[in-house]
Amino acid sequence: MSQSEEEQNIPDRDTCQKLTEQFAEITGTDVACAQFYLQDRCWDLERSVNAFFEASQKGGVSVLNDCDAPGIVVNVDKKMAKKLEQSQPTIIPPSKFSIISWNLDGLEERNLKKRTKAVCKIITMQKPDVIFFQEVIPETFTYLEDRLPEYMCIAGNTEGYFSATLLRRFTIYFDGHEIVTYPGSLMMRNLLSVEAHIGSLKLKLLNTHLESTAEHAAERVRQLKTGFKMVQEFPENYTVVYGGDLNMRDKEVELAGGIPPGMVDLWAACGARQTCQYTWDMVRNSNKEIASRFKPRCRFDRLYLRHAHPRRVVPAHFGLVGIEKVAGTQSFPSDHWGIQAFFDISDQ
Repeated sequence: MSQSEEEQNIPDRDTCQKLTEQFAEITGTDVACAQFYLQDRCWDLERSVNAFFEASQKGGVSVLNDCDAPGIVVNVDKKMAKKLEQSQPTIIPPSKFSIISWNLDGLEERNLKKRTKAVCKIITMQKPDVIFFQEVIPETFTYLEDRLPEYMCIAGNTEGYFSATLLRRFTIYFDGHEIVTYPGSLMMRNLLSVEAHIGSLKLKLLNTHLESTAEHAAERVRQLKTGFKMVQEFPENYTVVYGGDLNMRDKEVELAGGIPPGMVDLWAACGARQTCQYTWDMVRNSNKEIASRFKPRCRFDRLYLRHAHPRRVVPAHFGLVGIEKVAGTQSFPSDHWGIQAFFDISDQ
């Protein structure tokens, strides 16, 4: 079976959950191990179980299976045992995490399902711990939930188009959320604030899509001020990530009073590389066409970090995702590139 055929057979979320539980029962392991094998084999239970037992025959630590078939002993090699131990974040929290922020261009119907499918494939490969999506519509939100069962999906609305934040199960844990409205928005925009934690690291995750186009700059600046103010008001023991599709021009950041003390622009903090500067780039991205010889290049999508006190994270890398066309189409996954940031977590 080809890779594309396998992808079409990925089951819905409820079926994935049942397969995860079955794998864990058969092998005497846990859901983290189950997802590790099932995701790499398109949720084929038989292939996944066989792969697990093939790996176990290398010898090493013996684990008694407590399922309905007593007496089976699974031999897990030491390297695999260590990996399984590290996959249980409630015992050993990860020392790194990553985030992707991406406007999915959900209002553009052309190749929408194929584009969204390509986004899911990228997410499955990259495995970010936090995802900020913007311009999600109800249909694509349902599709994301079904195709990404390893993520908890929090929507900023239930109709029209909206932002959504996703948290990877077993690495980051959800503690609550709120939706902050922008009273002056004419475009159904708001701010989705999610509280979560990775071990002892407390996180506030602010995902937003600010007002679009040059003529709405004044409202966009007001919305940016709202976000900056919220970030500053959070307790100092929280690490805060704020961003999304801000539709921002550099001069507008200055109009909002500049980046507040204690906050950093992650693109700049990671070296301000020109190769990942522009996120809405009509020179390289052909999804949108304009009747002009001038091709705008803008850094609309941004991520800001406010450190906790004492500091708990170190920005390690900033890059782009979604820069290849979707197979079988002339479209990229979105008219925006996705942005991705990686962090190291320091001990406290």
